[in-house]
Amino acid sequence: MRVFYDAMVLREPYSGVEVTVHQLAAALAQYGKLPVCACVPTGHRPIPARPHLRLREVRGVSKSRLMRILWEQTVLPVLLMRSRASLLHAPAYVAPMLMPCPLVLTVHDLHVMTHPQFCGRENRMHYKLLMPPSIRRANKIIVFSEHTRRNVVERFPFAADRIQVVPPGLTPGLARCENFSRQQQVRQKYRLPSSFLLFVGDLTSRKNITGLISAFDIVQGERPDLHLVLAGAADPESIAAIDRVVRRYGIRHRVMRTGYVELDDLGVMYSLAQAFVFPSHDEGFGLPPLEAMACGCPVVCSGGAAVENCGDAAVSCDPSDTSSIASAVSLLLDHPSFRRDKIRAGYVKAAGFVWDRAVRATEQVYLEVMRKNGQQVVDPYQHWGR
Repeated sequence: MRVFYDAMVLREPYSGVEVTVHQLAAALAQYGKLPVCACVPTGHRPIPARPHLRLREVRGVSKSRLMRILWEQTVLPVLLMRSRASLLHAPAYVAPMLMPCPLVLTVHDLHVMTHPQFCGRENRMHYKLLMPPSIRRANKIIVFSEHTRRNVVERFPFAADRIQVVPPGLTPGLARCENFSRQQQVRQKYRLPSSFLLFVGDLTSRKNITGLISAFDIVQGERPDLHLVLAGAADPESIAAIDRVVRRYGIRHRVMRTGYVELDDLGVMYSLAQAFVFPSHDEGFGLPPLEAMACGCPVVCSGGAAVENCGDAAVSCDPSDTSSIASAVSLLLDHPSFRRDKIRAGYVKAAGFVWDRAVRATEQVYLEVMRKNGQQVVDPYQHWGR
C-alpha cells in the first residue's frame, strides 16, 4: 500500500494552511508508520528524509497558482493511476475531479461560504467550484475543530458521518525564550519597541486588523510606552486600509508592521510581547493564539474555533466591538495576578496540541478508508502498541 500526500500548495510566504500542510508532512516523516509519497513543489521548506516517506518534487509550479491547480487536476490523477495508489490525502480543501483511488480530504474552514466578503474573487471562484465536489467525493474528511465540523455539516449534511476531527500539533520547538542576547537580536532585527501588543497572521480584513487598531487607540491612551506590532504578510490593499486607520487616529508612531517573520524568530517575538491579540472574525482552527500560549504570552482572541481551542486560557472578546477588544486587553495589562493565571493556563492548553498524536489519528483515518475500500492492510500500530 502507498499513501500519496498532495503538498503542492506549499509556497512562500506560508499562511496557516501552508504551515499545517508542511508540518504534517514533516510529522508523517518523523512519527508515521505507513509508506507515504509526498508530492511537493521545488523550493519547499525542508522535510525530513525517512525510508517510509518519499518526496516527489515537481518543477515549474511553485510560483504559479494556476500551474499548480492544472497539475493537480491533470497530472496528479495520472500519477495516482500509474502508481496504483492506495489513497490520496488532499490536505488543502480540494482534490482532483477525476480520482482513481480513495480520497481523504482536509477542510480547514469554510470561509469562502461563511464569510465570502473577506475572500478574494479568485479564491471564491476556485473553492466554490472545486470544494463541494471534493467533499462529495471524499471517503473521509478531516477537520481541525468542532467549529469547522459544524460548519461543514450545516452546508453538507450528507457528509456528516464521514467527518473526523483531528487537531494539528504546534510548531516543534516553539517555546518561551529567556535568552537576553537572543531577545535583543530579534528586537533589533525587527526594530521592536520595548513594550508592545502583538498580532501574528495575514493582515487581511478577515483578521479584523482595522478593528484591532481602533481598540489599540483606546488602550494606548493611558499607556504612553505601549505599541502595536503587526507581524505578517499583507497585500497592497490591506496595507492601504491599515495606513488609513492609523492616520485617522494619529498613532502612526505607535503602530508598526514587521512583514513576514522567520520561523526561528517567531517564538522570541511571542516571548517579548506584553500580550497577543487576535480579534479575528472567524477561524477554522486559530494557530497563532496557541503558539503564543506555548511561549508564555497571554492571549486575547475571538473567531470561532480559536475561542473553542483556547477556552478559559484566553480572554475572549467580541470582534465587532472595539471596546470589547480594548477591555479584554486592559484586563491582562492592569491585573498582574489575572495575567499570571492566564499564562499558566496557556502553557497547559498549548501542551495538548502535539504532532505525534495528530499523525497517529491521521494514519488511523487512512487505514479505515483503505479497509472500507476492500484493501488488505496491516495496522502498524498493533505491532508497536497503542
